[in-house]
Amino acid sequence: MAESSGIRDEQLAELAEALLVVARRLELRAGDFRDIVALNRTEIAVVREVHRNPGITPTELATITGLRRSNLSTAIRVLEARGLVTREQADADGRAVRVRPTAHASADLERVRAVWVTRLRGADAGTLRELIVGRDALERLAEQLSG
Repeated sequence: MAESSGIRDEQLAELAEALLVVARRLELRAGDFRDIVALNRTEIAVVREVHRNPGITPTELATITGLRRSNLSTAIRVLEARGLVTREQADADGRAVRVRPTAHASADLERVRAVWVTRLRGADAGTLRELIVGRDALERLAEQLSG
């Protein structure tokens, strides 16, 4: 399909490589935060979605993250033990559960975002403006790739 749209496979591979390089340069380094809880990629994905969707159900989380239910349950337990999320009963019979971020998780996220802002401020303003215009397209791409 890409070839018929006038987009060459080589262009797509180069785009993917550029996105990966940017992501690596935005990753936190050991010295960035000494007191932020270290998380693996699964835990990061879960806490990010919980922060975006406070009160999300584990089923919704599994769908969004693409995680198997057992892996998701483990991640939620770890995040809860580390004080980053809470689980609450969503209904009277106690079967439905909703997951919410804690104030600690929100504070940590703000600190992470501040590091990202600092790093991005080092780039040329014109480049940043172009990328901000394309942000919605990147979010749509992420959604399309999640399925």
